[in-house]
Amino acid sequence: RLLVDAVGCWRLTKKFLKPLREAGIKVSPFSPVEFPLINSRLNFRNHRKIVVVDGLIGFVGGVNIADKYLHKSSYYGYWRDTHLRITGGAVHSLQAIFATDWHFCTGENLLLSEFFPAQIEQEVNPVQIVSSGPDSNWESIMQGFFAMIALALKNINIVTPYLILNESILTAIKIASLSGVDIKIIVPQKPDHLLVHWGSRSYYQELIQAGVKIYEYQKGFIHSKIMTIDGVISSIGTANMDIRSFTQNFEVNAFVYSYEVAAELDAVFTQDLSNSKQISWEDFNKRPVSSRILESTARLFSPLL
Repeated sequence: RLLVDAVGCWRLTKKFLKPLREAGIKVSPFSPVEFPLINSRLNFRNHRKIVVVDGLIGFVGGVNIADKYLHKSSYYGYWRDTHLRITGGAVHSLQAIFATDWHFCTGENLLLSEFFPAQIEQEVNPVQIVSSGPDSNWESIMQGFFAMIALALKNINIVTPYLILNESILTAIKIASLSGVDIKIIVPQKPDHLLVHWGSRSYYQELIQAGVKIYEYQKGFIHSKIMTIDGVISSIGTANMDIRSFTQNFEVNAFVYSYEVAAELDAVFTQDLSNSKQISWEDFNKRPVSSRILESTARLFSPLL
């Protein structure tokens, strides 16, 4: 079964999907846009990236299925992303989220025992699979981020392609930094959406003034969505550090409680830092007036980005 967001995959043609369907693959669009019936749901997109195999192996993270993820885009060049492979009980949580989305789109019930085989539990790293979206009264992933930041005692490492912060997360990051927590954030230097790029840069000044270290990735485009806290707790998933992911998109993240996983992600983070340039206050303060105007204008639209 293949579920694709109708807006995110708007270029997929019937001709492209025909051989998939002929091969027996069930394909469904998520919330297709019908212009005579445009309503508030137009803005609610499924941003989840879930693969579940036989109910035993699951994948979640930032990787979509597209040529640019294979470094085939002349504009983006090298594409840097992070994805997580899961086995054990957490796979059933991923599958239940997919099944719920599939039922919403097709009416087919996949919450059946035949799709959820018994798991063989081995050495365990505790994992919470957390979903959020406009169908819930709780912004669960954002609240998870807030709790992680508030609990930090030593350091926070964040990688996000978009940095459009609501007041809660912005305040939490600044307070943590002012309390002595070492906070590093990696974002792309090369934009894929200009308005979002300038909106992200509009947060640099107050973050840098609070002691947060901002780095722009130079090697290509970085699309990872990860956060580690004190080398103990990690988040890997589909949610960007932005308002759209917090409130408007259907997202899913894995919160992992493991020194081993956090150490691996921190090592990758250090490698990404070697391909990034820190934005110093002195350099950022020298930016031209045109950049300041673009940042301020984009900031006005931040709740929509």
